[in-house]
Amino acid sequence: MSLVIDIFVALLLISAIGYGMVLNRKIVALRRDKVDLKKLANSFDQATKRAEASVVNLKKIAKDSSNILNEGIHEAKRIKEDLNFLVDRGSKLGDILEGSIRHTESVASENRNTMRPQMVPDSGEPVGKHTSPRVGQKLSGKRTGNTDLIDPEIVASKIVESEVERKFIKALRAVR
Repeated sequence: MSLVIDIFVALLLISAIGYGMVLNRKIVALRRDKVDLKKLANSFDQATKRAEASVVNLKKIAKDSSNILNEGIHEAKRIKEDLNFLVDRGSKLGDILEGSIRHTESVASENRNTMRPQMVPDSGEPVGKHTSPRVGQKLSGKRTGNTDLIDPEIVASKIVESEVERKFIKALRAVR
């Protein structure tokens, strides 16, 4: 029985030596890979630090871009309000100018009608010596009274008050 135990212990020793050799090869390979693993860990750490720095830079750039966009939006809203105001003022100015032109045209038409030579029945006098019943002036065939059109620029200068409006009107005139 002692022989069986000795053989059993020998087999166990042989298997332990074989297992030790396999384990030794794996430990040697692990030590070789440890250097590679250390390099990999260092490069991963550097990549992580670069990613963190990039995230910080992206946040800063996004914040700056947001501020620039907000300023642009505020400026655009201000310009939109100015343009709406100018359109309203321009519409009012157009209405005033249209009214002035219509009034001037009606006055001019009235003057043309009253200035036509008229003959008084059975008087035998020339036309230039008669007076107009509306105006009370002698009819001479010439236009009398103020029939000049109202200058729109004079009216505009009285209506336009702000510098922005003046610049806008100047730009509109330049486009013509």
